Amino acid sequence: MTPGAGELRHRLVLEVASEAADGAGGATRTWTPVESVFAQVEPRRRRESVEDGRHVGLVTHRVTVRRNGSVARGARFVEGATRYRVLAVEDADPQRRFLECLCEEEQG
Repeated sequence: MTPGAGELRHRLVLEVASEAADGAGGATRTWTPVESVFAQVEPRRRRESVEDGRHVGLVTHRVTVRRNGSVARGARFVEGATRYRVLAVEDADPQRRFLECLCEEEQG
């Protein structure tokens, strides 16, 4: 489903991850802003569970953006303090003008 006029009203920053060795056998992940995009953000599913005695919430969203070569699985969108981790990307329309991203809202 492609967004109509005026539905791309959320301004998100697209970020990609890079990892560098930390010198102790591990890696440090840093996020680099790539560009600002306008998007349609739709909540999809909410779920709560109890893990290790605490409540954990999981919220998924469908984020629709104009086709962009930088959007890929593993990237994330940021809107203020909210971060959406991209889990999957697919074409939203046969003309390949838009991308639909299944995203998970990062907690913490």
